[in-house]
Amino acid sequence: MNCNIIKDLLPSYIDEICSEDTTKAVEEHIAHCEACQRYLQIIKQPPHTVQMMDEEVKVAKEPFKRINKKWRIHVLLAITITFMITTIGAFVVQEVEAVNQIFFPIERGWVDVIDDTKEWQHVKFDEQNYVIFDSIFWDKEIVNSAASEKAVLLRIKDDNGNVVIDEIQIPAGKNVKLDSLKRNEKYYIEIKASSQGRFFINAT
Repeated sequence: MNCNIIKDLLPSYIDEICSEDTTKAVEEHIAHCEACQRYLQIIKQPPHTVQMMDEEVKVAKEPFKRINKKWRIHVLLAITITFMITTIGAFVVQEVEAVNQIFFPIERGWVDVIDDTKEWQHVKFDEQNYVIFDSIFWDKEIVNSAASEKAVLLRIKDDNGNVVIDEIQIPAGKNVKLDSLKRNEKYYIEIKASSQGRFFINAT
């Protein structure tokens, strides 16, 4: 008999339920086969030995369980941080105009000069005719946009109508810095142009 047949018969051999001829054949094979001898010893071990082996396996697995738990915590933390960054990033992208207005404030104004009277014209900024430098992020600069027709003369009045900056020429595409202007005060921007056209004046 080959080893596979003997191994199939060994449980019945141990339980002594084999026929006399089968028992004799198994014993003759085992007497000359070390592999089947070892297999017989293994399956003849009492149940408590197997239980002890299970306990040893559990003890051996414990450090790996701790490692796996720590790894799961790191993965969960990484996922949470990624989610937060993605959410904040999406919010910033959606509110980029509002964020820019805080850190890079700008008021965009314009004037349509429709006659040659060369009178001072008020610059309109969106829905108001004045500008307030109400944070430290303002550069206190007046820009004559490159889209303007030509150079302009600039003057600035305070809330009482007093001229605080008088007749500064600003070429198209250039700017002038006005550090003397104060924060949190209304300033009214006026320009005078030498020809008709639309002029874009920005406060930054």
